[in-house]
Amino acid sequence: MSQKFFIDSLPPFTVKLLALFQKDKSSFLPDFYLTGGTALSLLLGHRESEDLDWFSPKNFDPVKLQSQLLKLGNLSRVELEENTLNAYLNEVKVQFLGYPYPLLGSLATWGNIKISSLLDIACTKVLTIGVRGSKKDFVDLYFLLKQFSLEELFTALAKKYRRVDYNQPHILKALVYFVNADSQPMPRMHQQIDWAKIKKEIIGKVKAIKL
Repeated sequence: MSQKFFIDSLPPFTVKLLALFQKDKSSFLPDFYLTGGTALSLLLGHRESEDLDWFSPKNFDPVKLQSQLLKLGNLSRVELEENTLNAYLNEVKVQFLGYPYPLLGSLATWGNIKISSLLDIACTKVLTIGVRGSKKDFVDLYFLLKQFSLEELFTALAKKYRRVDYNQPHILKALVYFVNADSQPMPRMHQQIDWAKIKKEIIGKVKAIKL
């Protein structure tokens, strides 16, 4: 059974840029996979997302990557660090990041674009919320918790980030810390859900978890 992608969940300018990546024959793309909120929106179709986050298990030269991206359009606000490139490509925010953590699920393929699995996105999302949870992150977590239990996610987290010294009790507290997210706008939703219900559901899941 072929994977369904919710392309309509993305704004037109992001779809247009992804089409350029689809047509591009550069050698860098096979080393990266799409992840983050936009990858999740492609897989679930729950909300609009526009940024493109690309991870690679390999080290890469950001200066060389910059020259390759320039062939695809207007590249601006470029920030380069070791194994990292942040920029706007044709006004779409893009990130390319060396990410040495193992993939737990199989990559989906959309043409020549590889897309992270729901499980890997979920693990990264939980870790992100542990540092700083935005409203978009909590919205994503709500929908991911329809796919996985928190117990499953923490088991997967231990496998994926076994080399990371994360604090599990702290993450559990962060999963129900909504103070900063409360004042942020809701993302444009394709599956309607109330913010109060999202918080209630997540709080209930955290209270019920048995680790």
